Amino acid sequence: GSATPDVETYYHAQRGDYQLLELPERLTPHEGSALPQVEVVDLREELKAGNRSIFSRSLKLAIDKAVANKEQVILFVNRRGAATLIQCRNCGLVLLCRRCQVTLSYHSAEDALVCHQCNYRMAVPQFCPRCLSRRIKFLGIGTQKLEQEAGHLFHKARLLRWDSDATRGKHSHQEILDRFRSRDADILIGTQMVAKGLDLPQVTLVGVVNADTGLNLPDFRAGERTFQLLSQVVGRAGRGPLGGRAIIQTYYPEHYAIQAAVKH
Repeated sequence: GSATPDVETYYHAQRGDYQLLELPERLTPHEGSALPQVEVVDLREELKAGNRSIFSRSLKLAIDKAVANKEQVILFVNRRGAATLIQCRNCGLVLLCRRCQVTLSYHSAEDALVCHQCNYRMAVPQFCPRCLSRRIKFLGIGTQKLEQEAGHLFHKARLLRWDSDATRGKHSHQEILDRFRSRDADILIGTQMVAKGLDLPQVTLVGVVNADTGLNLPDFRAGERTFQLLSQVVGRAGRGPLGGRAIIQTYYPEHYAIQAAVKH
């Protein structure tokens, strides 16, 4: 089952092909836990105000407050790596996987470019393959970049990263989750792994660093998938007696998928 079924699944349930079970109230171990308050931050306004950090002013203040109160925070960005796009600033070439033509991401731990589709790897070029310019620019935000920036900005906070790069060991998923549950970390940074099914009563804040990542994929379900992910990750906040809050950062606050997730 799913709390955010696909449109097709819901349609079949309405037709009677599937049985629809509805939960009129939120189910948590702590009875009466309300859904978190959701704030949408327009990143365009942050830029106008001179804030070029990946953290909006509102999200930074909220993280500072949660960590000071010994509460826990989840930061969500659905891309791995340190940079999600490598582009020549001279001719505009974007580096693509030679096998499947997907954009390559930069992984700082390996100092390599990686295709998240087929796992193809290559060294970081010193020159643009097309025009031989040295003006190679690393763009975009992945979990590694987010971890680095959070470490610099919240230097007293203890960080954990949960993505497929950090969970290659046999029991690494459970080990990371156990460490966070045991309060060995204040901030958990992750991809969609942190969005589903986690019950962490001490998490009072969820920050969606960039809600737009999935909206630009060449998939007619991109909006629907974004709505599902946002609804799921927002639901990780406030599952305990302390209540919760979620902050969604976006350049498209008027997008129907983001508006629907806020009202869900």
